[in-house]
Amino acid sequence: MRENARKILLVLAIGTGSLPCLCLAAAPEAGNLGSASVGGNAIANGVWSSSDGGTVTYEAAFFEPYQSVNAADMLRWVPGGAALLPDDNRGGGQQQDKRGFGSGGDQILINGKRISGKSNDISSAMQRIQADVVTRIEVIRGTSAGLDVRSEGTLINIVLAEDISGGSGSWQLHSGFYGDSAEYDGLVSYSNTAAGFNYLVSAEYGPYNRGQDEDRVEELFDPASDQPFEHRDISRPELQEELVLNVSGSRELANGDVLNLNARIEDGAREQFETTLVTQTGNPDTNVLENISLEDSLDWELGGDIENRLGANGTLKTRAIYTSKTEDESETVSLSSSVPGNVPSESLVLSDALATEAILRSSYSWPLTSSQNLELGLEGAINTLEKDVLLFEILPDGTLDPIDVFNSDSDVEENRYEFFSTHFFQLRDNIALESGLNVEYSKIEQFGADVDNARSFTYVKPRFDLRWDLDEANQLRASVERTVSQLDFGDFVANFNSDDDQVNAGNPDLEPEQAWEWKLTYERRLSNDNGVLEGQVFYNQIEDHIDRVAATEIISAPGNIGDADLYGANLKGSWRLAPIGIQGAVIDAEYRFQDSETTDPFTGDKRPMKWKPQHRILLKFRHDVTAWKLNYTVDLEWFSERFRSDITYRDKNKSLTPRLNASAQYRLTDSLMLWADARYILDDQTKRFRERYLGNISDDILLRTEVRDQWKRSSFIIGLRGQF
Repeated sequence: MRENARKILLVLAIGTGSLPCLCLAAAPEAGNLGSASVGGNAIANGVWSSSDGGTVTYEAAFFEPYQSVNAADMLRWVPGGAALLPDDNRGGGQQQDKRGFGSGGDQILINGKRISGKSNDISSAMQRIQADVVTRIEVIRGTSAGLDVRSEGTLINIVLAEDISGGSGSWQLHSGFYGDSAEYDGLVSYSNTAAGFNYLVSAEYGPYNRGQDEDRVEELFDPASDQPFEHRDISRPELQEELVLNVSGSRELANGDVLNLNARIEDGAREQFETTLVTQTGNPDTNVLENISLEDSLDWELGGDIENRLGANGTLKTRAIYTSKTEDESETVSLSSSVPGNVPSESLVLSDALATEAILRSSYSWPLTSSQNLELGLEGAINTLEKDVLLFEILPDGTLDPIDVFNSDSDVEENRYEFFSTHFFQLRDNIALESGLNVEYSKIEQFGADVDNARSFTYVKPRFDLRWDLDEANQLRASVERTVSQLDFGDFVANFNSDDDQVNAGNPDLEPEQAWEWKLTYERRLSNDNGVLEGQVFYNQIEDHIDRVAATEIISAPGNIGDADLYGANLKGSWRLAPIGIQGAVIDAEYRFQDSETTDPFTGDKRPMKWKPQHRILLKFRHDVTAWKLNYTVDLEWFSERFRSDITYRDKNKSLTPRLNASAQYRLTDSLMLWADARYILDDQTKRFRERYLGNISDDILLRTEVRDQWKRSSFIIGLRGQF
């Protein structure tokens, strides 16, 4: 990591030296998506609703009583805003694989636009933006012409000041206690204007949550006697380390065009030391097994967009991005004879991968009439993966004996081209319809020592989104969309499964999932900006569903298993508690019920889709006690049972305790705060029941049952936050 860190510091020195001419940050454009203070209606102090009720605007004055350091703090006070911040910036982020830029994306915009990045996720961006450069926050209900993203419902637009000259910054230093060790981390960000550029630079050493320590206890049972024959105590401390630099910025050109650029580089490392104490029933001796996993990674990306005004009303938007991700990983594995798998009892697994993505997207939009807008565009993308997996048996004398693994060395490349069109039609003052049609062509090639394969796909993806404002408080939304999933190219190549200690096969013939997604949503905003309630029903008809399929008699691989159905309801709300006497308090709650069905590829039986719990509960509570200069938060999440099937086993997972996190912040001075954060307060305990079969589960020969109790060790983080 030190070698990579030198490279990063060199890049930073070059970048900051050329900042006046490159300068990278959030766009200064005001957005004007719904500046409700003009022609709108006052809801509360500093809160306005647009004349059509489609946008609610929170001016900067609204947030003055609260102890906000960054945009993430501010979103906590916007009804529904906290739910859009994954894990409340406590790690995990929103770094999901996306299919290009596409028509979907984050539900939080900056000046009406998405960040031109993939790893540069919106959750961490909110933490880097200082509160004093935010002019207002707009909550947009449903579809609207000219947006750079299509949401599932509510969009939030963060509007930054057009001129942030004079500069402002924020910082935080913290120490996390993970089990028996303490780690020190920090973040600093600064925004200013130079030579007409608004820019934001930040550096983070961390990540925020460094540790993921897990403890497990496993009992293995004989199915004939239902008595345990083996006991395992497993400790899995894991520690991460990363250095992340972000530079972003924008400039409005002389002709009114707007240029935005973003850059990010991350140097990371992860180490996990797993120790297992194995005791056989009736044998006092203990066998000690050790698995060591080490990973180094280097990710970087450069993205940007430019918006050109053409003619009186036309707008040409062009976005580009290039990302690169390198991972080098080693796994030293020791197994006992009772652990199934296809690796020797003493093994070394080495893998390295390089993944890249280049995307160019351009669109032109213009008003057809006063009530209609049309957008036409093209997107092209090239995705590549170079991956190599090596498996060795460690002989008694310490030498390495290579073991052949099929499809362990491959290069994968996808070339994808997509035409898209979007038509926005304001049917009536209170009814708007957005319809879209995307046509996609892609070609995937894979070649290596064992595989030489090429395939092409063509997909037609229509979309319809209707918004009906019943009145200022009530809205009905309906949508139907044809979707195509993003493939994980790592599934094309063999990989090591560290949880089950075996090599899984890759599948060169894997195809994307396709689905028709139907949604009907009702939303009600409470009077005086006291909150928002939302209910949604959904139904997904899925084709070519991806799960596990047989590669050999006992080895599985990702594969398409046929059709699947997913349906359910989602209820969520955000309430201010002042009407019941708790001033400065906000609670967000969400309950999701869902059911699913697909056909098991091994047995032919109907079963639920994997990892789809029927019930999910999420609670987020924040209370600001201004008289005490104190605020605190409590977050809780709970899942019901989740199921998974593979070629040799079936799993059922239960959450025994909810995931509970809490934090508190005390203002020492106007620009300095002390805060503490407790994670996994209830240990996030789960239980797994596994039925292990002899050979394929279709043979129905039960080998044993395994019961695992697992919990995460509580961790505690304390630190200082400040502004300058």
